[in-house]
Amino acid sequence: MAQRVEQAVQYATAARLEAVVTPGSPWEAPAAGSTDATDAQEQGAVITPGASAPTAAPLPQTMPGSPISPISPISPISPISSISPSSVRDPAVAAAFTQGGIYARAHFPTGPRHVAIPDLYCPFDPAVHPQASVVHSASIAWARAMGLAREEKHVQALHKAKVGWLVARAFPIADKLDALQIAADWITLFCLIDNHIESIRGPMLSHVYLKSLLDVFREGAAPKIIDPYAQAFRDLRERMIAVDVPFWIVRFGEQLQRLFGTFVDEAKYRQLEAVPEFVKYRKMRAVSSGLYFGFRLGELTDNINLPPHVRDDPTVRDLESKASLIVGLANDIYTVEKEMAKGEVNNMIMVLMHEEGLSIEAAMTRTVELHDAETREFIALAMRMPTFSIEIDADLQRYVEVLSSMISGHRSWALETARYAPTSPDANGRFE
Repeated sequence: MAQRVEQAVQYATAARLEAVVTPGSPWEAPAAGSTDATDAQEQGAVITPGASAPTAAPLPQTMPGSPISPISPISPISPISSISPSSVRDPAVAAAFTQGGIYARAHFPTGPRHVAIPDLYCPFDPAVHPQASVVHSASIAWARAMGLAREEKHVQALHKAKVGWLVARAFPIADKLDALQIAADWITLFCLIDNHIESIRGPMLSHVYLKSLLDVFREGAAPKIIDPYAQAFRDLRERMIAVDVPFWIVRFGEQLQRLFGTFVDEAKYRQLEAVPEFVKYRKMRAVSSGLYFGFRLGELTDNINLPPHVRDDPTVRDLESKASLIVGLANDIYTVEKEMAKGEVNNMIMVLMHEEGLSIEAAMTRTVELHDAETREFIALAMRMPTFSIEIDADLQRYVEVLSSMISGHRSWALETARYAPTSPDANGRFE
């Protein structure tokens, strides 16, 4: 499987590619011979066997350092073609998509689930911040101001997603409300861009687009692709700088680079309609769950100050990894029905069906077992944290509590959010 992915990438960069850019789209033409120009040709192209040398339609220019308009149109990057269930190449997975018509896209339900969701082991007491509703409403207003939710249906989807409540459950005793609002706005953006990147055609365009957003956040650079997501990243950068935590933008940017790299990896498998192998997907899932951002945000919301040598301690890093994977596995369990309906291949249940030859029911059971085992290991690790000093140990204990709140908060939120609910395609065959 890995060899197939790498061969496809090698083919994409070695072949003579035709860069497909919609005339009038808000792409800035990079300087000839620049690294960005090479990226636009080699990374931002659609594989077309036998195509001529790269060509591109005339592109509108943007002025360096120009402000981003809050009403800039969303970049019309061509969406990936919808993957029908029958096109998934693994026979076991394809059968699960279509068996008995249960997972056929045209008949997929918006209400009751057809896949039973087992109880997940989560011994942590749930809690919620008293300002949850205020933070949630403010995040929706922020998304509208950034241009991320222009139509009423998108606003209503954000209300039903209850992302602000997820953040309030993750940081139930946060005493810095401005930082809590930054966290809520970031998680809202994370959820939206997670959806958006799935609509971009293939890993190469995904790479170029995400690289532009990363530059906006890390360096405050003028975006090459002007859209609401770029504006949102710039806004969050400025607000995070104002909080004035040393080196915080650098460390958050490192996590952002890891996340975007994983998004591109997922796009490779999505384009190939290939289910990832277990070892690869396990690593991807710990990053794509987005929990590492929560770890950094906890430093702002709860005033946790861990020195670098504590953050880099193997036991602390292992605890973070397990918390991330726990939430990622829970996410896969709660969303498998929705993801199978739209042809998504990046899900642990489908990975186990493919790699271990399991039925969907057996793969669900196996995923639950993995989740519960990781949770027990997390608890065992939390009980043997290293000691440093009285002050550091107090912050470390608080940090462990934040990680526990993230796990329990995600579980509670998963049962109330509409984001994980099965959906049906719209009139154009697309899923929101």
